[in-house]
Amino acid sequence: MKSIVVATDMSPRSDRALERALFLATQHGARLHVVSVVDDALPEDMVNQLREFVSERLEAYLSRQPGKALATVTVLAGDPVEQVNAFAIDKEADLVVMGLHRARRLFDQLRETTSERIAAASLAPVLIARNMVEGDYAAALALISFSDACAAALRAAATVAPNAAMTSFHAMLVPFAGLTGELHVSEMAQAVRRETEAKRDAWLAKLAIPGAYAPPEIVTGSVTQALHDKIASITPDLLVLGTHTRGFALHRLGGFAADLLREPPTDLLLSPPSVR
Repeated sequence: MKSIVVATDMSPRSDRALERALFLATQHGARLHVVSVVDDALPEDMVNQLREFVSERLEAYLSRQPGKALATVTVLAGDPVEQVNAFAIDKEADLVVMGLHRARRLFDQLRETTSERIAAASLAPVLIARNMVEGDYAAALALISFSDACAAALRAAATVAPNAAMTSFHAMLVPFAGLTGELHVSEMAQAVRRETEAKRDAWLAKLAIPGAYAPPEIVTGSVTQALHDKIASITPDLLVLGTHTRGFALHRLGGFAADLLREPPTDLLLSPPSVR
């Protein structure tokens, strides 16, 4: 990892993104590009004053942090989604880091959040920093759907969390299980498991997965319940997930990824199918 972009809106939520980005940049010897975007709808003189003020505040913050020599500050004006993603492309970012989304319950029901739009358009993996930085990630949990995006997410996780213990799972739904009452032993359940195992094996054989990676566990039930159970069991400090596009949909990331991004239980690493 040679180039990291961290986007900040100067809120307390962004502080943890800055801390994690600085930690990763120091760990990998990467260049860190700190970017903030101000509203360009204001009068030009106010935009210029605001850009200067934000730049001074960020420079002052970085001057007090370890690894500050690796970081540069850029303050842009315009649409945050367009500016952040264009900036990440220009800097050839291997990773984009952001803080938590500011919840707006009504608006969030009606439209994609800024964080979702940035993540959906990003050519690089996106790390959402929720937790305080206490060192390297210790335990990562990956949600697997046997897609190219999931493979890319695992490769990104091997870089972002090189020392973390990796656990992964695929949630398998058995049709009509509630009617038969035989969730695990019915002929239908056994047939679905055999088909799922075949998909898993083909996926593992086709894609370049990190060498130490163990095959994902296949668990029966919904992905929501399986995730809840796994979090309770291993207490991960990083969730790993591939993003995807299903044509016309409310959430271009995929509904489950969008929900996790809005309220992640811990740090969240999202990766598109093809990483720059």
